[in-house]
Amino acid sequence: MFSLENSTKLKIADVLVLSSKNREPGDDPGAQLSFSGLVSNELLSEFNGSLRSFLYTKSAASSDGKQERMDVEQNDLPNRSPMGLLIEKLELKNVHLTGYDLVIDHGMGGKSNLELADCECSHFEVHPKEGGTVLLKFQVESQSVSEKVFGKLATLKSLDVQITLLPPEVEQPPIA
Repeated sequence: MFSLENSTKLKIADVLVLSSKNREPGDDPGAQLSFSGLVSNELLSEFNGSLRSFLYTKSAASSDGKQERMDVEQNDLPNRSPMGLLIEKLELKNVHLTGYDLVIDHGMGGKSNLELADCECSHFEVHPKEGGTVLLKFQVESQSVSEKVFGKLATLKSLDVQITLLPPEVEQPPIA
C-alpha cells in the first residue's frame, strides 16, 4: 500500500479550494493539494509488484545516456528498461486511496506542522527517470480544512516541503 512514512521532499504544485454543494454556511471548505517530486523507483512496488521491473532494469546497456540528478539513494534497478525508455508518463488510473493522514512539516516540527486527516490520494502520474528515480505527481484532497490551515497551505504553493503521508490503520481480526 502506497505511503510516504519517512519525511519526503516534494513541491506543492497547486492548492485549490473545494466546496461541496451541500455545505452549510459554517462548515469548513475542503482543499486539494497537488504534489510533485523525485522519489526512489522502489516506491513503484507499492502500487503494483511488477511495475518497477517493467520500467527499470540493472543493465546499463538499456540507458539512453542521460543521467538524472540523484536526490535519492542508488538502488538495484537504476536504469530504464527498454519499455521504460518508451514511456514518458504513466498515469495510474483508478487509484483512489482513502483515509490517509498528511503531515506537512512547516519548519519547526511539532505544533507548527500542518496536519490533514482522512485524505484521499489520487491522480497519480509516474515519469520514469534514469538513475533509479521517478518524478511522482499526485493529488491529496481533504474535505474539511480550517481557514487558518488553508491560509498556511496557500502560502506554500510552488515551494518544496517535507511531508509524510500515512495510510489508514487497518485492524487485524484476532486469530481464533
